Amino acid sequence: MSFKKNDNLPILKDSLKNSIPRRSQSKIIIRKVELDENMLFNEKIAWICSSFGFFEEIDKNKIAASIFKELFLAKTINQVLTSTTISQRIGMSRGSVINHLNKMLNSGLIEKSGKYYFLRAKTMHTTIEEIEDDTKHIFSRIKKIAKEIDNETDQVIRMK
Repeated sequence: MSFKKNDNLPILKDSLKNSIPRRSQSKIIIRKVELDENMLFNEKIAWICSSFGFFEEIDKNKIAASIFKELFLAKTINQVLTSTTISQRIGMSRGSVINHLNKMLNSGLIEKSGKYYFLRAKTMHTTIEEIEDDTKHIFSRIKKIAKEIDNETDQVIRMK
C-alpha cells in the first residue's frame, strides 16, 4: 500500500510539536544488520527498523517498517496519524499496529500526543541524529558513574 497525502488528516500543531516526549524510559536497541548497497526505498526503511531491533521472528511481513514508513511520510508533509489510520493504510489490525507503535515509542523513534503518532523529527536523518544524541547522553552519564566507581575503589578496598 502506498502513501497518499490526505488533506483530511490533522496537521502537526505547535502544541504537539512542543509536547513532552516519552523518552525518559527509552529502551534503545542497536543491531548490526547487513547492508545491501542496492536497496530500494522500502528496503532502506526496513533496514533502519531492523537496525533498531524492530523485526522479530513473528514480524515476517515487516509490519514495523510499513508503520514507520507511514509515519515518516506523514511527517514530511507535517501530518500526524492515529493508530486507526495507520492500520487502515497498511491493512493490519489496530491491535497489531498499536503493539508496534508502543515499541517505537519506547525506543524514542516516534512520539505521541493524545491519539496522534508522529516521527520525532521532520527528516529521517534528523530523527536518527536525535536518537544518537540520546545514546550519547546515556553513555555520558554511565561513564561519569564509572569514573566515580574507579575513584572510590581504593576506599572500598581499604574498608574491607
